[in-house]
Amino acid sequence: MNSGAAQLSLDPSALTAFVASLSALPADEIRKAKSLFSRNAIADYRMSLKSLGIMGVLSIIPIFLIVSIPTFFSYRALKENGRQKILNALEVWRSDLGSAYEVLLSALDAI
Repeated sequence: MNSGAAQLSLDPSALTAFVASLSALPADEIRKAKSLFSRNAIADYRMSLKSLGIMGVLSIIPIFLIVSIPTFFSYRALKENGRQKILNALEVWRSDLGSAYEVLLSALDAI
């Protein structure tokens, strides 16, 4: 499962460290960095969902059914948790992101 990268990047301590590393930058650079961070989190989230979705294809083969049931539950949990973490970050950074907020929200909704 490749969900670790998406989950780790949105961990509160990782977000705090990321924001702290931006403190010396001008406002425009902070906005760009937060936008890039958010885009990368969305890309990681999309990749994680695809990875688990591919595992679900194995469920059509009876021998893999035992493996695919827990994978399905992991997929649902990842989808809910990952989406909520990205939404939380976007909401906290809404004023910093400016017009990019709506673009990022649309990208997340498209998944």
